[in-house]
Amino acid sequence: MADKGFNPFDPEAMTKWMRDMPFADMMPKVLQMDPQAMMSMQSRNMEAFQAANSAAAEAYKDLFAKQVEVFQTMLKEARERAGGSMDAEGQQKMMAEAMERAMTHMTELAQEAQAANSKAWEIVSARMKESLAEIESMAKTKK
Repeated sequence: MADKGFNPFDPEAMTKWMRDMPFADMMPKVLQMDPQAMMSMQSRNMEAFQAANSAAAEAYKDLFAKQVEVFQTMLKEARERAGGSMDAEGQQKMMAEAMERAMTHMTELAQEAQAANSKAWEIVSARMKESLAEIESMAKTKK
């Protein structure tokens, strides 16, 4: 495409890049592709995006439910412990334990979010590879 210094947000760079593209060479190949096959391919692309979004939404829904559960549990424990009298050392120990549990829970939740994003990316990435292979196949069959 272009060198490492290419900036797609620079109007002059984009104009030069568009001017240098061999669109005339590409158009005959594009025009020869089967429109029905292209529509079918785009439909599969949209299905893949929908599946990726559904997987991510479900994972984030579970993640939110776990966050609410952790918050409610920690509030309940804080109320129970606050009810009794506690010296400064006991309060410090309680806070340290609460922070440790909170960090453990947040680490687990962050890992779950990362797994959800990875799963969504795998779906989209696989479909992108299939789509490119389909385009190559369409271009070869119409030559």
